[in-house]
Order: sequence, then C-alpha cells, then structure tokens
Amino acid sequence: MSNSIIEKCPSCGERMVVTTVSCKHCGIVISGEFDIPDASVRSEGQNGSGGTDLSLLLTPDELNSLKMFVKFEGNISKIQEELGVGYYAVKNKLKELNVKLGNTEEKEMVQYKDNVSGDGKGPASKKIISLLSKLGGSAACSMLRGNPMKIWLTDDGVANSGYPGLICEWAVFDAIVEKAKELGGKMYRGDSAAQNGAKIGSPELPLDTIDSFISIEFYGNQIGKTTLRRSTYYSAILAWAGICTNNRSDGIGGYIRLLPDWMD
Repeated sequence: MSNSIIEKCPSCGERMVVTTVSCKHCGIVISGEFDIPDASVRSEGQNGSGGTDLSLLLTPDELNSLKMFVKFEGNISKIQEELGVGYYAVKNKLKELNVKLGNTEEKEMVQYKDNVSGDGKGPASKKIISLLSKLGGSAACSMLRGNPMKIWLTDDGVANSGYPGLICEWAVFDAIVEKAKELGGKMYRGDSAAQNGAKIGSPELPLDTIDSFISIEFYGNQIGKTTLRRSTYYSAILAWAGICTNNRSDGIGGYIRLLPDWMD
C-alpha cells in the first residue's frame, strides 16, 4: 500500500520535493528534484481518470473535518459540539475545504470595494484602508517566502488570494498590533505549529502567538484545541502596509516586529 505524499516539511513548514523515482517493472532509479504537483492539478485524477485522491489533496486535519461533516450530515451544531469550537470556526474550516475541493473559485474574490470608511477603526486598519483606497481597492502583496498574493478591500476587512475563504478582519489587525506592543513589539506568528496541528496553549503554540491569540479572541476557539493557520495572511498584509516586518524563524518560530513608529 502506497503512502500519501507529505507536501509540507514537518520541521520547518517548507514545501517538500521528491528526490528519487523508480520503476517497479525494471528497477531503474532516477535521482533529481521532482516538484510535487499542485493540489489543483492532482485533483484532476491520475491517468486522465478524472478521480480525486483526497489523501493527497487534503491534510489529515482537513480529511478529518470532511469525514465529520459527512458523519453529522452537515449539521454544524453537532460538529461544534464534537470539536468544542464556535460556529465561525466550523464555517471557516468548511470554506477552506470548499476552496481545496474546487467548489469556490477565486473569481468570487473580485467583488471588492474601492473605498471603505475608516470611522471607528484603529490606526492599523485605517492605514491599510487608506493604502488600498488609493490603489483603487486592490493591490499585490508578497508572502514571507516571496510568493505573490492579491489583496482586496471589503467592508469587513481584507480578502486575499492566498486563503480565499478568509477575510482578514479590521478588528483583528488592530488587536494584533496592540498585542504586539504589549509584548515589546515582537510577536510570534505560530503559523507552522498551527499548520501541523499543535494545540492552542501548548509549548509549540503558546497563547501569545498570533494564531492562538486571534483564534481565541475572534474565532470562538478554546485552549487545547487546534486552529487554522491565519497569521500567515494577517502578517503579510501588515508588513505590506509598512506596520511591521515579517520575519522567518529565529529558532523558535517566525514572527512580526512592529516598526518604531507603531510602538508609540
């Protein structure tokens, strides 16, 4: 029985590659660097069959979420009870699954605003709103590893092409900046730990990481539960807006650091 491809390195979170391929018939072995196809390509099936190997397309956590959705026949209340999380936490998991399975396309993301009011919002949100408004409501942003990401202005927050099911909310941007101030300007993201299924409040995913903090404060989650990886996108947008720097791991994990003007 063949094993599923591991797409992300369990140690650092970087994308894995295949380095050796072999033929079971003649025994020839070829070494090199062979990229793992994107999920969207693999979902078309093997040998043109049109089938989908969900064990390759989805992470173990996503597979578990899908099984639970089928088990409870789409009853979100029962899923909440089983997982011990809030309504929006379940909805976000389902949105992520829909994107992975191709049920939600990026074309839905083009419905953005070219201007949003900054009234009642904090300094970080106002800065992001101002920049996006000047650019007509959308812009190009870079992820930590240099991958491009589109961002859109909406009434509720910033939509992005990296995680189409997530609207990065205005209140969350402001809360992250205030929490980072409390921590002396440096705040760990926790995204790799969250991606690998670490529990909120564990040594791998402390409560003062971005993913733990916002998951509890804004997404109805609890200590001891797993969480989705959202800090990756909030951090990239905050860095794009000139509010912080977005940094690779310093041996403990990746982190943001507020720029001096945002420490006042």
